[in-house]
Amino acid sequence: MVYTGFAVSVLLWSLISVWVGMWYLLFFNLVLLDVFITRQVDWTLRRYGLPRFLQSSLEWSFVLILAVVFSISLKALFVEAYKIPTPSMEETLLAGDFIFVSKLAYGPRLPGTPLSMPFYHNKLPSGRKSYSERIRLPYKRLPGLSPVRRDDIIVFNFPEGDTMVVQYPGQNYYSLVRQYGREYILSEFDIITHPVDKRENYVKRCIALPGDRVQITDGNILVNGEETPQKPGQKYKYYVTTNGEPLPEVLMDSLRINKSAVTYNPVNSLHVLYLTLEKLEMLRSFGEVRSIKRYSEPRLSFQNQEIFPHDRNYRWTGDNFGPLKVPARGDSVILDLLNLPLYRRIIDVYEDNDLKVTEGRILINGVERDAYTFAMDYYFVVGDNYHNSADSRYWGFVPEDHLLGKAVLVWFSMEPEKRGMEGLRKERIFSSIK
Repeated sequence: MVYTGFAVSVLLWSLISVWVGMWYLLFFNLVLLDVFITRQVDWTLRRYGLPRFLQSSLEWSFVLILAVVFSISLKALFVEAYKIPTPSMEETLLAGDFIFVSKLAYGPRLPGTPLSMPFYHNKLPSGRKSYSERIRLPYKRLPGLSPVRRDDIIVFNFPEGDTMVVQYPGQNYYSLVRQYGREYILSEFDIITHPVDKRENYVKRCIALPGDRVQITDGNILVNGEETPQKPGQKYKYYVTTNGEPLPEVLMDSLRINKSAVTYNPVNSLHVLYLTLEKLEMLRSFGEVRSIKRYSEPRLSFQNQEIFPHDRNYRWTGDNFGPLKVPARGDSVILDLLNLPLYRRIIDVYEDNDLKVTEGRILINGVERDAYTFAMDYYFVVGDNYHNSADSRYWGFVPEDHLLGKAVLVWFSMEPEKRGMEGLRKERIFSSIK
């Protein structure tokens, strides 16, 4: 039995050491050899005659360190738990869902900022950073089970989360700059920056892969020219008109419609609702409903500054967007002043080049360029709550090095506005994510 335990432990540890590419960890097998077989070292420290309180302190310290190392390793390499804070993925994921994210799905990304406090993502309760950037490691991802597939629900670091306004933690810094100007924001507020692995975590559905061409027409998503069918849990914004009376609360409760998200105008009996296909068909059968129309924002005669790529030459909206090519590693694109806004952040920020435009010339690292070859894969993501989601339509692509993993399971769920057992969503516990 001892030899079996030793063989299994050595095999597992060796596989992990090779997998993470840290061959020096194989020396730990000598420790396992002594623990299981030779027993030359008393790892309990009892034979060395230490004072009882010191021996007890060392034993408990060892147990605590081992537990922390095991927990961090499990979270970094295999699976991590996240809480869904917003309704941007309803009805697939609800605010208050606690989910497991598989790091093995696409391969675990090794920490780029290893000097950090365990169990704190990017800040301490005091508001200070929970990590140090004295040591920064290059991006590295271990082999995973599969590549990202179209329609996967992925968790990633928010690409525009590199800069944050301390006084407005929930606001996008770049959106504030577009509204109020960079100089005003920098002079009036405190600014902090985060490396890639310490940016806030987002969850969305991947609708387009590297190399795909994505376009949205009247809210219908087309990938490589083919329209993608609406998912069962996907919600859109609808205008619902009744015969003079508001929709009864009993009906909205039966459809599980969040009444706080419903807008009603009694002048024309118009409701604004967010509905899935299933709930839409159920509502159509209600006799008091006169008409139902899905909302669609038309192309504008002016630039919507909140829509990617935030340039006056692109008058796209959330419902009429593109066409846009999603960059793939090794792909080359011809650069000019018209299409530069589409890829400027990729070249300048995500792939860490010095990009400047001088007298109509595009300079990359001081050299005039008319083409660029991408170093990473990129993804285009959209929230299932289509008209209530800040996603790639607003801030662009998700870089490969921002990927964290694939959402696979809801392990617990509570309605945020309720307390105790009253808010428990029993039907969602241990439900798979699709």
